[in-house]
Amino acid sequence: MARPNLLLFVLISVLTLGLANAQQELPESAAEALAAGEAHMAEALVTYPRQYPDRQLWQEAFAEGRRAMSLAPMALEPARFLAEAYSRSNWYGPAWNSWMDYIRRGGTIDDDPEARELIAEVGQELGYGAYARGDTELALEYYQAITDLVPEDLNANVWSGRILLETERPEQAIIYWQRVVELDPGDQRATYFLELAREQARWGSAAVTAFREGVNLYEQGNLQGAAERFARATTRNPDYAQAWAWLGRVAFESNQYRDANTHYARATALEPDNETYAWFRDEARRRASTD
Repeated sequence: MARPNLLLFVLISVLTLGLANAQQELPESAAEALAAGEAHMAEALVTYPRQYPDRQLWQEAFAEGRRAMSLAPMALEPARFLAEAYSRSNWYGPAWNSWMDYIRRGGTIDDDPEARELIAEVGQELGYGAYARGDTELALEYYQAITDLVPEDLNANVWSGRILLETERPEQAIIYWQRVVELDPGDQRATYFLELAREQARWGSAAVTAFREGVNLYEQGNLQGAAERFARATTRNPDYAQAWAWLGRVAFESNQYRDANTHYARATALEPDNETYAWFRDEARRRASTD
């Protein structure tokens, strides 16, 4: 069964419930429970060198947060407190669900940098965990949800772009790598992957992979292996002019001028304005005629 998109769930919930659930005035009993929960959380953070949700102070914090929510079920403060408490105790699943619940209820994180940071941290833990288990689709849902909620989060954009490239969806990957380049213009890795995504979107993932493998083999001096990869690229996409040109280049350098003429002629037919392709086509033809 396909999983529902996490962000879509949030957006639909906001539309259906956000306006209906007007902010409830926090009654005194709920405020007292919330204050007690916050005190337990603060104490836990300074008491434990490592935070785990099964430790006593965290259990007490959760209990007070749930009590506050039961006393004021329509209020936002208890929902946000529980989301923060689960996050800081490293209880990632309930933390993520609680942040989604907070947003579903109409809570906003636009002017809440602390919430934005915690949502990104929790989502990335869950996303990487899913990726490590081989569940790339679930991982992608978490990372994309982060990028929608916290667009400036660099890591989530990188992982969204990476997974989309790995799963051969380069058209969708472009927007994430473009955002990474905008967020960090000096990141040469992001520039490389943005270019790769654009090439794959144009020529196809399999064709571009074969072509780039061919270039690497050529640079290593393995002309036979390079020719095989370039030929594979042209098979994957017969309109890939650059692959035809490199196939011609290998043939030309191997003194196989008839083949070079054929390959450069194909490249020139695809890109008639490319003077380099046309020159090597004509030169290969001239040399073939003198063999």
